[in-house]
Amino acid sequence: MNAYELADELKKCIDDGSTDLVCVCSAVNMIRQQADRIAELEKCLFQMQNACIDLTEQSAEPVAWIDPKELDMDVSTTVTKNKQFDTDIPLYTTPQIKELSDEEIDLKWWISSFEHLKALGGGISDEMEAKLKEMKERLKKASEK
Repeated sequence: MNAYELADELKKCIDDGSTDLVCVCSAVNMIRQQADRIAELEKCLFQMQNACIDLTEQSAEPVAWIDPKELDMDVSTTVTKNKQFDTDIPLYTTPQIKELSDEEIDLKWWISSFEHLKALGGGISDEMEAKLKEMKERLKKASEK
């Protein structure tokens, strides 16, 4: 029985002038459950408010962390200001996108072309394989900047 159905039952009891103890006990239990849920949601809201920073401030650092295990549960999700577990997911105020330089775009294109040729069974010489390895190393260095 949900809260609305229980309210209807209580209204009927009042209108009929009866004192149905089962209905009254159900109402008491449901009100307690709802009070517990409200307290849980208020706690979650308080945690989220404390974990947030001004959204206009751009930061490359996470502003909060969330435990991915809690995302699959039917309970409120805890958001914390500090990382608690290695598996925690960082939350940011701005997208964490790095723009690629022209060199990185070219290297990615050549690498994907060589790898596509290899996947199709195309003959790649040792010289081409060495060039592919060199391009991957250059891309790694350029990405670290």
